[in-house]
Amino acid sequence: MNQHIQPSSTINGEITIPSSKSFAQRAIACALLSKEKTTIKNFGFSDDELTALNILLASNKKVIQKDQTLEIDSSSVLSFKKKEISFNEAGLASRLFTPLISLTKKDVILSGSGSLNKRPMDIFDSIFPQLKVFFQSNNGKLPFKIKGPIEPKSITIDGNLSSQFISGLIYAFVGSNKLKDESITLINPTSIPYIELSLEVLKNFGILLKLKNNKIKFNGPYNFKPAKITIEKDWSSASFFIVAAALKGSITFKNMNPNSKQADISIVDVVKEFGANVKWNENSLTVSKNKIGRFSFDATNAPDLFPPLAVLASFGEEESSITGVSRLFSKESNRAKTIISELTKLGANIKIDGEKMLIAPAKSPSIYAVNSCNDHRIAMAAAIFGLNLNKPIEISNFEAVNKSFPTFYKLLESVT
Repeated sequence: MNQHIQPSSTINGEITIPSSKSFAQRAIACALLSKEKTTIKNFGFSDDELTALNILLASNKKVIQKDQTLEIDSSSVLSFKKKEISFNEAGLASRLFTPLISLTKKDVILSGSGSLNKRPMDIFDSIFPQLKVFFQSNNGKLPFKIKGPIEPKSITIDGNLSSQFISGLIYAFVGSNKLKDESITLINPTSIPYIELSLEVLKNFGILLKLKNNKIKFNGPYNFKPAKITIEKDWSSASFFIVAAALKGSITFKNMNPNSKQADISIVDVVKEFGANVKWNENSLTVSKNKIGRFSFDATNAPDLFPPLAVLASFGEEESSITGVSRLFSKESNRAKTIISELTKLGANIKIDGEKMLIAPAKSPSIYAVNSCNDHRIAMAAAIFGLNLNKPIEISNFEAVNKSFPTFYKLLESVT
């Protein structure tokens, strides 16, 4: 069964975006490290969040779940009850939790499914032996076999690969009782906001670290404090509706954090440059259509904005550009290719020039059907694109949105 998206003459409404899966997974990671009580509120139910929850439930932590609240407690050293843990298709989880699992003394097999098994993670093959961790991979890909405990030492990492690996190693260092005054130095770091988000979550547990001059200096071992965390709303998910509002009407987003460390909050500045009206009223954001223009944006630190911004640019008055194409190659799909292949079917006029994606105003569609390629962000981008056409479109593999945003189509229907 496929999803049909009807064109819409206008968009209007007030919505609440789901919780941030990036924030939620980091909160669970820190709770795994803590020996104190952790309360996590506003936990979501996307596939990626449920994967992180299952990793937590596989540990020796005591977990009480009441609706969207998790109460986590344990006074013992981290261990896992299962010999095999699955990351399913959750890329962040695989990179964030693998280093944490290296804190344990037993052999653990780590597996994945779907596209995650094709995503390169050979940085672990080079880093873990330096940290006295036994590690085997499938030529740099899942499945992994791992046995710790990790022994922190000062290391240098190519930060151009992914901030997710770095966040995982930061957390593993912090969770090690062998940590002293080691450091992690980054070369050519990208996605700095995501590293800052990881450090921001640590603050809730009483641990203050800074990224300064591309280096994080530790002074361990650390003692975690009891923590109460409310997961903020997800700017990555909001970005698609923000684009829809900038092109088709007006939407108010409730309970958003105007001071969020999430990289994708930069979508607000992009739609303003494009010509939309943006207004904050405490924690409520209203985005409204005003002028239709163009924009130029460097998405190197926010690559998840490529799909919604490709839609925004397609309905501008002249060519727009997005920089950072190389960050798209190892997502749920090769997102550079799928953005072009699928949105072009709907009339998008996109080409790649080195690190830049150049998007000119859209032409008439060739067909009114696309395939998400099992990529949640391609499915959502196609849906928002379809609102702007003159006929309904059909999206196959539409259920890919469950990875991050299970209520996407329901919310879209509520504002169209």
